[in-house]
Amino acid sequence: MKNYKNINLILTSFSTRAAADCFSTLKNLKIYSFDYFGDLDLKEIVDYSYSLKENKHNFKTEVLFEAVKKFLRQNQNQEYDLIYASAWDNHPELLYQLEKIKNLRLRGNSAAVISKLNQKETLKNLFKLAEKAGFKTPDLFLNKNDFYYFSDKIDKDLIIKPYQSGGGLDLKLIKAGTAKEKVLKDNFTANGSFFAEEFIKGNNRSCQFAADGKKARILSFTQELKADAVNPKFKNSFKYAGNILTKEDVKSRNIISTFINELVKKYSLQGINGIDYIKNEQGIFFIELNPRFTAAVELIKDIYREELLNIYLKNELAADYLKKYLKRDLGLSAKVIYYTDHNFKLKKTLSEIFKIIKQEIPPRILAESKIEIKDLPKKGEFFKKDDPVFSLIIKSKNKNDYLSIKNLVFSEFKKYFI
Repeated sequence: MKNYKNINLILTSFSTRAAADCFSTLKNLKIYSFDYFGDLDLKEIVDYSYSLKENKHNFKTEVLFEAVKKFLRQNQNQEYDLIYASAWDNHPELLYQLEKIKNLRLRGNSAAVISKLNQKETLKNLFKLAEKAGFKTPDLFLNKNDFYYFSDKIDKDLIIKPYQSGGGLDLKLIKAGTAKEKVLKDNFTANGSFFAEEFIKGNNRSCQFAADGKKARILSFTQELKADAVNPKFKNSFKYAGNILTKEDVKSRNIISTFINELVKKYSLQGINGIDYIKNEQGIFFIELNPRFTAAVELIKDIYREELLNIYLKNELAADYLKKYLKRDLGLSAKVIYYTDHNFKLKKTLSEIFKIIKQEIPPRILAESKIEIKDLPKKGEFFKKDDPVFSLIIKSKNKNDYLSIKNLVFSEFKKYFI
């Protein structure tokens, strides 16, 4: 890897496999992973893996923090850089503690930036900033008093969301006409950890962008998949279930570019970040900022390669990300997560099953597509209903080929999950 020597990179998140895949092919780089799953394919590409699951812990960012701190204490003669992803952006207090560790450099957004972004007042300001840039915005009810005051005027579907969330977890859809008093009682807690947002119908989208504290550059756009779109049995589920790379129209690109640059100027964002938005016939609606590395980035690793790490370690932005992205023939590039709809124990390795299933894919589609199975659990693991089991990375010529692969693989895998 050019201009880097002996980099020790710590990755930490609910799942680090996607980030590890982005960086593992670069030279002069050692990767140390701290996550929940400790997947088999992750262990093949990192130099060290700590898994909460293997150590009999439920997922808790505080426990990951203790594991990272212990590792750094045991290796005080080495210098490390750390990139964090999902869950850590809800814990600025832990990021502050990481910043105090002498042999560690925190990359991406600082603890102070994350702390500012976690304030409720900032949430309101984000939506105002988005509106000023040209986004449309949903109605927001940020506390129970707001909701109670407006409840008799609301004739819309609503989403109840926690202020601190990720991956579409703990979101509740409240249909129009529901007794507002019951909604208020059941969903707005005394400590004010939830808020209500108007439910906007449309196409779930996201934009990944790079930032250096002063300016922003668009990296990619995706259609965001939810669990109910992948498996109809997960009705009204908002769980994150993957991404499909897409290209936006000029008007939307200009709105997004204006917004993310104003966002970076105001809040000094750094590293790779993402925004979620919804697109429909009325325009684009801003939904959420994800101020950290997002899993969708693995779909663009072959486009940018070393540039992705430069964003973090050099705080360096290239001028031509979007130009390079728009020139690329994306075909249909997707990441899709398989969630189980029942309890089961894995009796064969997924690699073994996948080899068998690939033989069922029509030869023409198989020859013209690239299909990878990722996030591999161990044989003998037990899965509960709603658990993620594995991910597919599919690069095909068109949507029909993608659907043929995805539908066949998912339906065939299910035969083994009994």
